[in-house]
Amino acid sequence: MDSLNIIIPCLKEAENLKFLLPQIIKNLKNSVDDFEIIIVDSSVPLDDTPKICSEFLQVRYINTIGIDNYGNAVRTGIESSNKDYILFMDADGSHSPDTIPMIIKKINDFNICIASRYCEGGLTKDKVTSIFLSKVLNFIYSLVLGVNCSDWSGSFKMYKSSLLKKLELSSNNFDIIPEILFKISKLDNFKKIEEVPYTFDTRVYGQTKRKLKTYVDFLITLCRLRLG
Repeated sequence: MDSLNIIIPCLKEAENLKFLLPQIIKNLKNSVDDFEIIIVDSSVPLDDTPKICSEFLQVRYINTIGIDNYGNAVRTGIESSNKDYILFMDADGSHSPDTIPMIIKKINDFNICIASRYCEGGLTKDKVTSIFLSKVLNFIYSLVLGVNCSDWSGSFKMYKSSLLKKLELSSNNFDIIPEILFKISKLDNFKKIEEVPYTFDTRVYGQTKRKLKTYVDFLITLCRLRLG
């Protein structure tokens, strides 16, 4: 791998970034020479995130363009990226930076590599109800869209940047995650989805941004992608 951007959408995650950023940098230094972490904060800072980011040379802080939502944060990050590959991570500590070298090694010449909670060796420490809803959602997505993927809803995924920049993405919330995966799978030079197992941990500080409405958004987007 020549170069890598890690894009982390944030909303009041300063306390988590304090310990997360040093761990990411440590793992990247041993895996890729040319990298940059892009923190996509809310359009107006709501905590000390800008200050935390300024303490690291390898981190670029930017603000979401448009209305504050996850979809706009992702689109802002993609537009701001300038490396060969993009890895999305959550800012809450649920995605272990120790998994990053495995993803880099596994992606090789492929266009997508995901860290999966549900492939062999994967694990999640989420609530039982969340696990059930997530597994049902993932099964339905694979069945309806005809793309073999064990973890549609998780955001811990790496893509080839040139493919991401070709996409027209319309989702405004976490449903942009499966939208990206499906639309890349429809591009002519798509090969296959590589997967590595990881353990999804509970967030360290703050409250989850995913609500019950998130699953409704996922189902609406599934219908839109299937019919489109």
